[in-house]
Amino acid sequence: MEDSRFLAHISEDGREQTVAEHLFGTAELCAKFATAFGAEDLGGLAGIAHDIGKYSQAFQRRLCGGPKVDHATAGAFECFKMNQPFVAFAVAGHHGGIPDSGSKTDSSDKATFFARMNRAKKNVLEDYSAWRTEISLPTAKFPKLDGSSADAMFFTRMLYSCLVDADFLDTEFFMDGTPRESIDTPIDELERRLMAYISDWFPPKGELNEQRCAILNRCLEQRKSQKPGLFTLTVPTGGGKTVASLAF
Repeated sequence: MEDSRFLAHISEDGREQTVAEHLFGTAELCAKFATAFGAEDLGGLAGIAHDIGKYSQAFQRRLCGGPKVDHATAGAFECFKMNQPFVAFAVAGHHGGIPDSGSKTDSSDKATFFARMNRAKKNVLEDYSAWRTEISLPTAKFPKLDGSSADAMFFTRMLYSCLVDADFLDTEFFMDGTPRESIDTPIDELERRLMAYISDWFPPKGELNEQRCAILNRCLEQRKSQKPGLFTLTVPTGGGKTVASLAF
């Protein structure tokens, strides 16, 4: 007999968090994070929509050891229908990373964003329609961007980061029962800690570390001369992108 309650998580000690509880908790955090760049309502929409695919019996069986279920495409599809592509991309990637957009003509068996949307249009996703009995998706203003691809990319990644952090924190709080303390450390102190962290990287040991330090030094040099703006850093995996970009 199928349970009429839809759960998002079950803790090791047997406590249960409903999908609705998780969605509202994530939405509150995501909206708070997105307020910093004027996207509070879009953050709230992303949080509410991100796991509505868990309103399926297939996902409920997954909680009890059943096969994996694609639960992210459902929320992305609902946001896409609302003409909120930035939210849709963030929701689609909140577990596996932002997908390549692909083409609107991509076949539904591919992994691109538009292939997943085409798959949803064909009604081949697990039935998640029960979400409408418990929640509704809020309206949100379309973001005001400058029209450049760089601005759109950066905005999407910012929204995505808000959603991933909010999702993780709400889940962590439920599983552990202890909220993580907020960080209010001044940026100057964070920079001091970063410089202390990398202080023993020099002189580099080994060919790989020589390359990492060269990238890091380049970022340290460029931060002195560049004006505030959007920048990209293209470095292969293992090249130290995270630390180098923080230093920049």
